Amino acid sequence: MALPPPSLTRLLTIVAHVDHGKTTLADSLVESNGIISERHAGSLRYLDSLEEEQKRGITMRCSAIGLRHRYSPPKKAAEPQDVVVHLIDSPGHVDFSVEVTTSLLACDGALLVVDAVEGMCARTHNILREAYAAQLVPVLVINKVDRLCTDLGLGCNEAYIRLRALVESVNAACAAMISSARARDNDIDDDDGAVGEGSSSTNRGAFEEEKEEESVWSFDPSRGNVVFCSALHGWGFSVPSLARSLFKSKTLPIRPPLLRQYLFGDVRYRHEDGKIMKWKSEQNGSDDEAMTMFAEFALRPLWDAYEGVSTAAACVETSLSGPGDAKIKADTPGMDSLLAAMQKGSTAATANAGDELHATPTTVSDVQRILQRIGATSAEAVLRAMLRRYRPLSDAVLDAACEHCPNPLVASSTIRNRTLSVRDFAAHD
Repeated sequence: MALPPPSLTRLLTIVAHVDHGKTTLADSLVESNGIISERHAGSLRYLDSLEEEQKRGITMRCSAIGLRHRYSPPKKAAEPQDVVVHLIDSPGHVDFSVEVTTSLLACDGALLVVDAVEGMCARTHNILREAYAAQLVPVLVINKVDRLCTDLGLGCNEAYIRLRALVESVNAACAAMISSARARDNDIDDDDGAVGEGSSSTNRGAFEEEKEEESVWSFDPSRGNVVFCSALHGWGFSVPSLARSLFKSKTLPIRPPLLRQYLFGDVRYRHEDGKIMKWKSEQNGSDDEAMTMFAEFALRPLWDAYEGVSTAAACVETSLSGPGDAKIKADTPGMDSLLAAMQKGSTAATANAGDELHATPTTVSDVQRILQRIGATSAEAVLRAMLRRYRPLSDAVLDAACEHCPNPLVASSTIRNRTLSVRDFAAHD
């Protein structure tokens, strides 16, 4: 097939601190094109093509790949588009920072991956500044959200507070970075004697450009430029996609444009009368009395799924009679909790509804059929097989990139031209 026009093309790079999950995320995106098997996605490290990279378990050189994605714009009247995403996976270790700089200069958008447990690290701050200097449009990908449940044992409300604080810390770092860059530019202008010069229209254009820049570098889950995910288990979602899912499934009778404004905030949904109420932070220690909307509708099904598979694995371990009997099946105790959790808040594309292998399972027989086809018997394999059908990671990440990152035509004319601009210095005698 011929490549699409530039308007249906995206140039993206994945950047992050070391071990925050860049290559694992790339595996899930590559798997969506059928290049690698679902069973190996997340562990194969497909883009680490060097022998030394596989041996050390770190990325040392940039690797590029082209992916096809069926992008469905959020507007109802818009037709789905076949987009080609040229993806570059870059190293995270500081010793290979030159590779990261090269990837940033070659792309128009960046997937900024941040570990939900470790948060902002030193290398993350450096990458932010480099991406800003290259005038890229970023999408924040908060990875390893599952660790908040499995490793830290946080409740849904506690996990929400942790994620909210992480988004705020990234926004604070971006705001400080922009303020510092503008102060430096103003000092240069003062030295050149350019203060007060320029017409009102020029000043207005500069003001609008600054506001646009602040909007690009402000991460707001309700806008969809933040993705919550677990690259290892292949699931991910954005707040707008979750809002559309909850409305379509009639879980909540609130239209998506309004619902997404409340899903990530200190509010809760009162089921008795369908009202949205203020959530008090002093209730954050209990998930039973009151949960925020994000905790209830975004995190609670995932937490139930992890708990159900953990229960199933424990049941298999206590009842096995031989080494080959430790297999989780659809009727294993605990799997009913997984199946029930997957019936609400699924962000899977409606085009997969008739595909038994890729659609979200609705019955025990559907679950068993998927487990048999994939060969998933361990807890990790079952989680990957089920949750990637419940909230597909590739759809969430690539949809966000297609919506927020510009195509090469737009980027070259409105954004990236500022990267290589030359300042006109006044001639001094």
